[in-house]
Amino acid sequence: MQKIMIVEDDRKIAGHLKNHIEKYGYVVTMVTDFDHVMDEFFHFRPDLVLLDINLPSYDGYYWCRQIRKESVCPVIFISARIGEMDQVMALENGGDDYITKPFSAEIVMAKIRSQLRRAYGEYAAR
Repeated sequence: MQKIMIVEDDRKIAGHLKNHIEKYGYVVTMVTDFDHVMDEFFHFRPDLVLLDINLPSYDGYYWCRQIRKESVCPVIFISARIGEMDQVMALENGGDDYITKPFSAEIVMAKIRSQLRRAYGEYAAR
């Protein structure tokens, strides 16, 4: 069972994502303590992280860099920021993909499956 960690401070968006992703058989957790994202990361050990940029305390770029110090699990940014530089920053700070809000839940699922295939499945390096 693959595990997805959602780091999104908008509870409505996080809940919508969680409910939709769980329909496909994934185990999902939503981070609620945004000062201790890495504690949740180590405890849950996700196979993929969905990460917002605008978060309390530290932004998503910071948390992505922290994740990259410990793991190569796929990180997909989901953000209301639509600027080219925001997308460049997300990828340069260790992100694997970028989705802008509002988003299609089916596009999110396709990108999740794509990243998981690349990292762990039929397309993963042996």
